[in-house]
Amino acid sequence: MTKVHHADCIGNTIDQDINVIDNQSVAYKNYTFLGRKLNDQYADSVKILPLRTCLLHNKSDKILVETRPKWITDLLMHKVDAEGEILGTEVYQTNTFKSAIGRKIKALDRFVNHFRPLYRARKVSMLFYTLTIANQSGSDIKDICNILKKRCKRNGLRFRGYFWISEISENLHWHYHLCLVTDRFNVKGEAFPDYLKVDDIWEAGTQVEFVKKDIKHYMAKYMSKHNYRILSRRSYGKSIVKI
Repeated sequence: MTKVHHADCIGNTIDQDINVIDNQSVAYKNYTFLGRKLNDQYADSVKILPLRTCLLHNKSDKILVETRPKWITDLLMHKVDAEGEILGTEVYQTNTFKSAIGRKIKALDRFVNHFRPLYRARKVSMLFYTLTIANQSGSDIKDICNILKKRCKRNGLRFRGYFWISEISENLHWHYHLCLVTDRFNVKGEAFPDYLKVDDIWEAGTQVEFVKKDIKHYMAKYMSKHNYRILSRRSYGKSIVKI
């Protein structure tokens, strides 16, 4: 048997807190791999993104969306107390969607843990972008990040990093959410800098606002809102510039 850590399956850290289940303290959980199978509903769940609402990449004329997970995995979950005593077992089922969400959450946690102290110390500013569907000549999300990085440099504002996620709505509209981190700046009483807007390069509706709460509050809600994924494409990306 191969033991699989919980984080490998759904991305949650499971050995930091003691939970109480049926009046028993569970210090952590171990998982043993039982088996993996192809989801028999997967083939019929793959949809073609409508071209009229599709953000095209690299001149591709067809983009596929997974609306159901491809693989389903069964794990035997062992609940263990602080002394290592097994309190009980049960079968836990995970899938490729849960695994993908778990990886995004872990990446977001690393991003948040790096910038949260700087944000609270008022050393950095965070901007939150929503990028709606672009037309057929629309830019790639990586292009947007690179252009913003160059614009910051040209205007004397130090670029610190970014985190983006891709979201597919239930009606198959594809859009992005992006957090951009820079050295702290203030526009109180002034217009928002044009060089930090992206309407001219995204060629579709965009929104941008200053992050007023923890960035995890902004990003995490979009990770579990819809599980749909673009087939064979990353659904998130991050960059942290070493200072």
